[in-house]
Amino acid sequence: MDKEKVDKGTPSLAVPAAASPSASPQSPQAALSPSNSSIQATFARARKGSHASQMERPNRDFAIPASPTVGESSIAELVTAPPAVTPSRSRSSSAASNPNQAAMSPVFPAYDDANAKHYRRWEDDRLDLMVQPDKLVFVEGDTPVEKAFDKLVENHFTSLPVRTAPEHKSVSHSFDYADLNAYLLLVMGYVDAADTTPEALENVKKARSGQPVPVNFVAGLGAKDPFICVPRDSTLATAVEILGSGVHRFAVTEGPASDAVIGILSQRRTVRYIWENGRLFKTLEPLFQTPLTDLGLAQPNPNVLTIGGDEYVIAALRKMNAQNVSSLAVVDTAHNLLGNISVVDVRLVSKSSQSHLLKSTCAHFLSVILNARGLEDGKDSFPVFHVTPQTSYGRTIAKMVATNAHRLWVVQPDVPSPQPSTPSGQPGSKTHGPSHHAAHNGKLIGVVSLTDILNVLGRHAGNSDLDPHFARRNRRRSSSSSVRSRSSYEQFRRSISIDRGQR
Repeated sequence: MDKEKVDKGTPSLAVPAAASPSASPQSPQAALSPSNSSIQATFARARKGSHASQMERPNRDFAIPASPTVGESSIAELVTAPPAVTPSRSRSSSAASNPNQAAMSPVFPAYDDANAKHYRRWEDDRLDLMVQPDKLVFVEGDTPVEKAFDKLVENHFTSLPVRTAPEHKSVSHSFDYADLNAYLLLVMGYVDAADTTPEALENVKKARSGQPVPVNFVAGLGAKDPFICVPRDSTLATAVEILGSGVHRFAVTEGPASDAVIGILSQRRTVRYIWENGRLFKTLEPLFQTPLTDLGLAQPNPNVLTIGGDEYVIAALRKMNAQNVSSLAVVDTAHNLLGNISVVDVRLVSKSSQSHLLKSTCAHFLSVILNARGLEDGKDSFPVFHVTPQTSYGRTIAKMVATNAHRLWVVQPDVPSPQPSTPSGQPGSKTHGPSHHAAHNGKLIGVVSLTDILNVLGRHAGNSDLDPHFARRNRRRSSSSSVRSRSSYEQFRRSISIDRGQR
């Protein structure tokens, strides 16, 4: 399971009815007010007038939340090294550690003899060091989706393993925010279920009429990776091989004789573990210092998925669902990076008081996201979701750990140019909020994902054939029925061999 801070004021899954495109957007604080309306009822009301074809395109002259200056940078900007070695970390990472722990570490000196007795090969660490059986939270397949969402929020998770009955500890699939997003779009009529069995069609009917539906149905709305199960005595090298191929998470089991799940290991938790134990993995020091461009991770990519800052939030939700991605870069008309919208942010449109957000611009929604993070953290929050081609591999990992991001956007920073002065006594001509030049973070040229980070690590360990696009190809070939399938590590290896033969 992935921990991530969520809106602690969200009592239940309740989604806003659509607002008129001409409605004035509320302040970010007002957007976060709670509501008890049910998701099905509010989205059923929204369906009548919320289709994209019925929406007018918003005015392009939008105000963009100002980007942080150097002095206001996210704490992730200050990270230069993994945390210092402590007695508790000399053998294992604290899996329940503060997500921002890496960002609070001191300046990192070179590896030295004082830590030599703690050095070890990262490839040999066992998976049971990386999971917490006592923190494992399940959801039963027949649980109503609203209650499953509540459990996500209450436990600050981004995914939950789904089991068939309370007495079972085996798991065949998971429920996450991407499933929630697909469900909201289904209720609103933007998508249909791929499953056309009578039971599935009945669930669609129930959802659109405001009746509860089981989370088992919602978790099957989109194609996913087969749910891979790996024994607890497997190593981090195995995890990197699986996750570096694009698989988002897998189950760690008691195995080999028992399929009882003791934990879920995700890409994000794995990257965090590697960073928090980075001082112990001396062989990674050169890799941590290597610029992204030298690793082939910052190449210009014209196919990076983006959403315009002047497009509606509902368009962003639809695009993430259609492309099966967890986040989108928000850009202006010149392709400058404004910010980031994640599938986890769907929780911010889960209240009936937030109807205006579905038809507000993505640029406005960025201010709502930042405000939500600030309220949760008790301070202003300026997460930095971008890197440059010269950013080091280690610094990139540190930013991912500190921001809980699945991907960071690669930008080409602006070259400062002198600005013409305004004649004395004459007001400036700009009246619509911050200028684009003051707000963006640089021109978007690429993206670096958790998959890329883990793929590089696998190749560094000698697995030169590790393909970061394997899982995505597999998902595109799969049907929704694959969401129910289980797979062992051996089956995973066989599927990779078959995939290589087909290319």
